[in-house]
Amino acid sequence: MANNPIAAPPPAKKRKTSLSSIPDDVIVNVLARISISHYRSLCLVSKNFYSLLSSPDIYFARSLIGTTDVHLYVCLRLPTPSSTSHHHRWFNLGYRQGQLSLVPVRTLSSSSYSPDRLNSTSVAVHSEIYQIGGGSNEEKRTRAVRVLDCRSRTWRPAPDMKVARKHARSYFLDDKIYVTGGCTRREENWGEVFDIKTQKWKPLPKPPSDHDHKGVVYGGRLYAFTSMNNNNYAYEPKEERWVQEAGFVGLGPITGPLCVIGNEIFSEHDRKYTWYNPRNGNGKQQVIDGLNDVYKKRANNYRTIQLVNHGGKLVIIWNETRRKRKRLWCAVISLEERSTPLGTRMRGKVERCDLLLDSVHKSYMLSSCLSVLV
Repeated sequence: MANNPIAAPPPAKKRKTSLSSIPDDVIVNVLARISISHYRSLCLVSKNFYSLLSSPDIYFARSLIGTTDVHLYVCLRLPTPSSTSHHHRWFNLGYRQGQLSLVPVRTLSSSSYSPDRLNSTSVAVHSEIYQIGGGSNEEKRTRAVRVLDCRSRTWRPAPDMKVARKHARSYFLDDKIYVTGGCTRREENWGEVFDIKTQKWKPLPKPPSDHDHKGVVYGGRLYAFTSMNNNNYAYEPKEERWVQEAGFVGLGPITGPLCVIGNEIFSEHDRKYTWYNPRNGNGKQQVIDGLNDVYKKRANNYRTIQLVNHGGKLVIIWNETRRKRKRLWCAVISLEERSTPLGTRMRGKVERCDLLLDSVHKSYMLSSCLSVLV
């Protein structure tokens, strides 16, 4: 009788694992480790992905594992449909089809704009943006402070200032917010300081000068300077007073926007973007090399409105106005300091130089541009 071996069992079918079978907390844990720059594309994967990436849970998970990205937040003053009033709205600077673009920030409570925050000042504090004071030309100044949590995309109120202000300036240093100007009686109420930890405001004395001061945070100190003289002052928080800083030079000629990257201060001089180290002895501004592509795209009637330190890169934003229409441009530049026989030079590489807004009404204005850790 012929042998009749036992037939081998058929191969087991591979079970397909769908995303719907994976717990949401596992998906959130994975997505939290991915750069936020990819979230816009990931939202298209499924409705569940869109829901998870739109939830505050994803940002809570990112904070727990210490994942952060540097993002640029841009606040624009936009006209209402009636064109008789304006409101503010926040955007992220992102990429669309390989070009820089403005992506609206969709907040989860209230809205991403606030009509009563015209002429306010904004400052980045870790992963939050403090919007301070404000008021339109017809309205009174306000003491109000609102905070945008860029992780949860929610607004919340913060303690009011002691003095109502609009068109003020603000700076962040050592977990404290310094606010200057923007009030009526400058001598008495020139500035105030908000302690992030205690959530309390206290007065900030005025530097010993009669001129209007601009400020800059450099080397762990807050400096005040004017374009009228070479008297620069540094604030001593422990002593709560300003001291003259003779070794900090070169700030006087700067009248436009500036930013600090590393040990250098970047600004604009004679239609060229410049850099210098205020502690090198002479404070001489030097032109950044390699920016011809930026200069070629600028129109003759341009105006630089923001210079921003964006994760060590220089972001330049300028606008052009013609016949009641406006265009808004942005350039992202990586920097490299080089030693040459003639001294140290700064070389810039233009990574992107794109048009953000084309032919919009001239009432469009950029109010703030801040680099935030999210």
